Amino acid sequence: LYLGGGATPKNEQSIAYLQRNEILTNLESLEAELEYLLRSSTPSDESPDDLRQYARLAKTAMENYLALVPPNELQKAIRITSSES
Repeated sequence: LYLGGGATPKNEQSIAYLQRNEILTNLESLEAELEYLLRSSTPSDESPDDLRQYARLAKTAMENYLALVPPNELQKAIRITSSES
């Protein structure tokens, strides 16, 4: 999925970049919402609905992103990362 410098992106690469950006955007929103909820003077009045929504969106975008990875590469990455723990 890596795009070399100056090359025109393939459709799959463009989709991967869009999904990556969706992940990052929702993680940033999740972080901001969490900080807001933690700072709130009346936490019981605040709903965690936005927090849950950002988490769901980030998770979905990550699943979509990982679905673009060739299965053999994904399995190799899973093996490598799980053996480091």
